[in-house]
Amino acid sequence: MTTPESFERIRAELAEDLRRLRTDVGMSGVTAATRLGWSQSKISKIETGRATPSSDDVRQLVGLYRPGREERLALETRVTELNDRYRSLRMLRKRGLEHEQRGIKRVESSTTLLRVFEPSTVPGLLQTAEYARAVFSRPLSCAGVDVARAVAARLDRQSALFQPERSFHFVITEAALRWRMGGTETLTAQMDRLANLSTLSNVRLGLLPWRVEVPEFPNNGFDIRDEREVAVENFTTHRVLTDARDIDFHLRMFAYFADAAIYGDEARAFLAELTREHA
Repeated sequence: MTTPESFERIRAELAEDLRRLRTDVGMSGVTAATRLGWSQSKISKIETGRATPSSDDVRQLVGLYRPGREERLALETRVTELNDRYRSLRMLRKRGLEHEQRGIKRVESSTTLLRVFEPSTVPGLLQTAEYARAVFSRPLSCAGVDVARAVAARLDRQSALFQPERSFHFVITEAALRWRMGGTETLTAQMDRLANLSTLSNVRLGLLPWRVEVPEFPNNGFDIRDEREVAVENFTTHRVLTDARDIDFHLRMFAYFADAAIYGDEARAFLAELTREHA
């Protein structure tokens, strides 16, 4: 895990060590790229610190250069620090939640398939304005937030749902739908919006009622962006995981929940039932 202040330093050190290992074995960048089936520019960007290698990239480079065990472990630890990125939500929110939302939008704009599992709240991309207002008005988690600007930035992200070339798969637990986030009218409107969005051809909305048996415990929410990274957030921190093993784990976890969920007319009937209970 690394803080923003140390991220560039660690990446520069890793780049220098990888370049040194290549020259120590007398191999050119072109030769290394050819043997790994990479482009020469990829080697160059990694060695100059312009690109952050994945854990798998470093494992392949280490396998090619064959350093000693101690140095290999040090390199693998360093790349894990880079790819298990850490951001303090307290620091982000000092800059404004609208800034955070714009950052998320930029990352999501390059994502073709976004998978979202949410056990405790309606995902931001699906929230109504009033529901988002209630979310950003939480007294402890969002203390000091400019609520109006944060809501506007969140709603701006939602235009992605109407881009047919993008695909979305959401899985939401019943618990997330039952939390009293806002009053009755807010919850009723939110259930109606979920039902409407579930009819979009590029949006797959799965719901996990309590009555459904699941093989895993829904410990926390997460977003999977294509198959390149996973975003995980708790009360105070936001982490982005890019290690192939972490991505595979979350893909399999998402599949467990997605396979147990209800969809289509059954999901919309469930939302209607919740709406009646909220009324």
